[in-house]
Amino acid sequence: MKRIIVFVITVCLFTAICANLTACDNVLGETEGSSSTTTIVSTTKGSTGTSNKNSSVGNNENNSNNQNNNSNNDNEENNSVNGDDHNQVNELDLIRYDLQKFVYPIWKSDVCFAEASFVRENADGVVEPLRLLYPIKSIVSVRSADLKTLYKEGVDYNITSDGNIEIIRTGSIPVLSYSDYHFPNYSAVADKLKTKFPAADNSGWGYIRAEIDTNNPGMSRWTIAVTYEHEGESVVNVPADKSAKFSKLITKLESGEDITVVSMGDSITYGWSSSSLVDIAPFSPSYNRMVCKFIEKKYNVDVTHKNIAVSGSASGAGENGGLTKVNAACEASPDLVIVAYGMNDGTSVEPATYINNINTIVSTIEQRCPDACIVVVGTCLPNAEVGYSAGVTLLRHHITYAEYLAEAEKNTWGNAAFADVTTANVELFERKVYQDVAGSNSNHPNDYMHRIYAQVVLQTMFGDYVD
Repeated sequence: MKRIIVFVITVCLFTAICANLTACDNVLGETEGSSSTTTIVSTTKGSTGTSNKNSSVGNNENNSNNQNNNSNNDNEENNSVNGDDHNQVNELDLIRYDLQKFVYPIWKSDVCFAEASFVRENADGVVEPLRLLYPIKSIVSVRSADLKTLYKEGVDYNITSDGNIEIIRTGSIPVLSYSDYHFPNYSAVADKLKTKFPAADNSGWGYIRAEIDTNNPGMSRWTIAVTYEHEGESVVNVPADKSAKFSKLITKLESGEDITVVSMGDSITYGWSSSSLVDIAPFSPSYNRMVCKFIEKKYNVDVTHKNIAVSGSASGAGENGGLTKVNAACEASPDLVIVAYGMNDGTSVEPATYINNINTIVSTIEQRCPDACIVVVGTCLPNAEVGYSAGVTLLRHHITYAEYLAEAEKNTWGNAAFADVTTANVELFERKVYQDVAGSNSNHPNDYMHRIYAQVVLQTMFGDYVD
């Protein structure tokens, strides 16, 4: 690969449309800005320190109404400039958010674009070689998670004989030290989940909490984005093509009709922890917004996206629960409803109760909005090593929920389809670790996992959705 001479190019700032921030999960993030100085190979070693700037937990139903896709400034369509085109290694290299490449199926191409990999020490102070979704055949680029910094092979990293990435500790790739990730004494009274999570094994240890926000890249500070060519079979199976259940929607789109999409769910569907939510590079949107934008571009139509998801919510009948919000979804006269609960349910709600809630939501939409198509999205997985209290893991019923949803799709629902993100996430972990997809080290997906969400949903709805 061609060696890049060290230099720094400062590019003009686009006008940034800043998000109106509130506490933690309720940050408004429907608009996206762009800014940056692009660094081509820095040579000073990166910091291993941790950030203590984290958001508190809260719920605000009204905030979700600001995530209507029609209000976007369209920066997700390759307009969010992080650097000039001549800084690209080649046409496969990503220097900015690119909708088409971000939603290109990981199971289809022989190129993986900006795959996330987390860089940290083990207990011995060693950074083990990073294993990606596939063994690397040919490297295109290794960049920082915001795509601004290009790292140099032979200086910052090497490719091992078995296709993994070996970090060179004298290079410039930031490494999270073991002591800054894993803490021997966790105090719920002193910390209150601000900078740490208690260990799920009741050992008394704590783990870093590093949520993304406007002034803090969170876990992405120690995450690299790797674009590479590969061979071999994907560990992630191709999600089932259920496009027959979306025939009404596809007919409208093919005839050029504009559509309305309603998203209902928890903080993941609200947008956490996508970079566009907090208006930082690479300004990658949440999965449901990527789906809507892809539909717009593919069919040349306008998509009105009403996101009524609320952070902290679950599928039940609480103030912002799914059983309560379903009426608001129907009032929008949607053509498509995205139903995505399970992350918060999964820590405590028994599978039988959860599936009863989902079945009620689906049947209500089917009765009140008979022309609407429905996609029920399975949740990604939380970090099994941590909890909100010592000795209690966040990962409990989440995988079982997927089994119940698949059964309900087969025997209970009408034309609603199950997009099985959960199984895709389990399959990812055959080669990757949780922190590779983590936005906060607990239960929020990062940009990369939002992309997996979008790919599974698009495959479910449209089948083979790219050429």
